[in-house]
Amino acid sequence: MHLEDLPMSGQQASTPHPPACVPLSHDLSVAITPLNSARNPERTEAIREVVDAFRNLRASVARFVLMLEDMRGNARSLESTTGQPLGELLSSLEVHARALDFGRLDDLTFAIETARTAEQQRDQVFLAAPGSGTASLQQVARSLERLDATFVGLCVEHVLERHYRDRASSDVSA
Repeated sequence: MHLEDLPMSGQQASTPHPPACVPLSHDLSVAITPLNSARNPERTEAIREVVDAFRNLRASVARFVLMLEDMRGNARSLESTTGQPLGELLSSLEVHARALDFGRLDDLTFAIETARTAEQQRDQVFLAAPGSGTASLQQVARSLERLDATFVGLCVEHVLERHYRDRASSDVSA
């Protein structure tokens, strides 16, 4: 099946096609079924919220990792994290946080362990049957958003604490 074989938004398919199987790494495959947003706009919006929340979470974790790497003198670009799975980013975040004696390491470790299930939570969009309620998808989206906010909060707090310590030490030495 090719992309041009799929109906455009708002069009009906002339003949039903079976879902296309796309091979992924690690011998996985996923069925791609086009969403008909006109048929169930609430479900489509809930799926969009889950996908957006996961993408935002992953981006926040990637920026957090890059910030800690920069503090350790190993700066790299955000683009360099593009291919890294969330699990690798989380492991890297924990390693760098421990090396830098992160102030709220227990809270960060708990957030990291919670985030390790984020990919399974995101995959709920594939498990929920079309036509089913959107409440579970909305709950997943809110959970991912709260987790993202936790990482952002821990990162900002670390930056502020580090800035305060650096400023206090420069005032003492002056």
